[in-house]
Amino acid sequence: MRDQEEAFNFLFTGDHERILHAALKRLHLSPIHADYDDYLQESRLLFLKVYQRFPDNPLEKPHQFLAYAQQKIYWTLLDHLRKERRRAQYLAEGDHETLLAELPAARLPQTDVEGRLSQERLLQAIHAQGTLGEWTYLSGTVVNQLTPAEIARQCGVSRQTVYRWRRTLIKRLRQNNFWLMWP
Repeated sequence: MRDQEEAFNFLFTGDHERILHAALKRLHLSPIHADYDDYLQESRLLFLKVYQRFPDNPLEKPHQFLAYAQQKIYWTLLDHLRKERRRAQYLAEGDHETLLAELPAARLPQTDVEGRLSQERLLQAIHAQGTLGEWTYLSGTVVNQLTPAEIARQCGVSRQTVYRWRRTLIKRLRQNNFWLMWP
């Protein structure tokens, strides 16, 4: 394993740091981008890893190493940007204005009490007749406000299993006419 100091000395000698700026430019990140300095620092750390993992001696083959390092840094940062965009898109999906418009402006305490009583009746009905999976789904969604993915992760099952619990729960509620009891 090569020394970290050797890698940084190589990076900062001559114009070797230009490959980092070139990789960022290929990713359409300019110095005016809000996160440019963060990505530049990340690319410096990636350079260190690439330098240590390069199969040949970078000092003997600097041109091959610099081309290899630029491509490796570009791919790694591209993957990072794609993950960030996917995460941001996942968080931003939905029509927020419609959702916010549907929320009541001021909630009355009696509305909260009625809602809690309805939830309690639902939980008691499923606890008495339902399966463990239905109970887990219902308590996870109603009480803990979890998504199906979070319930699956918490219980160590697949999301399809959680969705099956939900289907059987809805079927059981329809069979027992529980919808008529719901205010």
